[in-house]
Amino acid sequence: MKTRNNKKHELTDFSKFSNKELAEAFVFPSKAPATEKEKKEEKEFFQERRKKFANRTHQQQIYDKLLQLKFQLEDYISSNQYQDVLNFSYFLSEYVNRQDKKDKDFAAEIDIKPAVLSQYLNNYRKPPEKIVFRLELHSNGMIPAVAWYKLLQKDKEHEIMTDSSSRTEESKHIKNKLEFAY
Repeated sequence: MKTRNNKKHELTDFSKFSNKELAEAFVFPSKAPATEKEKKEEKEFFQERRKKFANRTHQQQIYDKLLQLKFQLEDYISSNQYQDVLNFSYFLSEYVNRQDKKDKDFAAEIDIKPAVLSQYLNNYRKPPEKIVFRLELHSNGMIPAVAWYKLLQKDKEHEIMTDSSSRTEESKHIKNKLEFAY
């Protein structure tokens, strides 16, 4: 097996090394077994951590849920994969639910009618730009407007890529289309 060394741009022949030498060069050695004192400290640490986790306030729990949602949203919009279920409606619904709020109360908080919010939540209507700004402001910047907007764009990209009926309909309006051999 040969590989290129980045510094010298020379090929290195690994066949002159034993498997053990190769493993030691690329794998960190395991730590020595913990002493009884270290085991006790580790156990106490995790007990204290579980206790703090169990005693979080309601606000801290909501914050944790929203932070988790933010990371899920960012991971999704940065991926190249499209998933029908992970659309704007899904993330908006999760945003509202993770705050333990009723749709009517949330609609009032961002100054829209409950029926309009319902249309966004059920994917019957796409929100205008002002709504993504309101969502950013409502989350106090935790979930930026750009993230919400990219989510809408991802939905639109998929719609454009898969909409063959519109292509067929619009092709009736094209004359003298360019002809190229690919």
